[in-house]
Amino acid sequence: MAPSAPAVHSVTDLLARAIGIEREAADRYAEFARFMQDRGRDELADLFAQLARLEHDHARVIEEWLGEVNPPVPVEAAFHWLESGPPSPAAHEWLLRLMGPRDALAIALSAEQRAQRFFAELAQQADDDGVRRLASELAEEEAEHAARLERVLAAEPDPRIDWERVFDG
Repeated sequence: MAPSAPAVHSVTDLLARAIGIEREAADRYAEFARFMQDRGRDELADLFAQLARLEHDHARVIEEWLGEVNPPVPVEAAFHWLESGPPSPAAHEWLLRLMGPRDALAIALSAEQRAQRFFAELAQQADDDGVRRLASELAEEEAEHAARLERVLAAEPDPRIDWERVFDG
């Protein structure tokens, strides 16, 4: 379920929120790239590193649009990838150790889908034409990221054992 769209009355409001979402994505993708590199999954490390650069570039462009006068709004908890509150370093590290490649892909996919739905909902509800257009563009970008992750996730082997199939087979 997408977080409900907060009141966004101007392009500046939208940019201030979008930058937080882009920064969170860039940070998590970079973290997942290191995680996959440590696990010897170079192809996924490359994918996550590429997505981290893309999100970082998006954030930089949005920062330029936003300008120094309008500080970004901190990312809402609903858009945090791994924690809904302040991160606990120990819990965060523990979660990363338990996570497998499919888990990382699923977390990234879910985050991209949440962001896409958020921007799409905002595009439908906005009164301002500029907000509507920009939110629609951002929703399309997030949908492209989600589609890419869906393809990679579909190709990633599932390490779980289907015990019912093993014993019924």
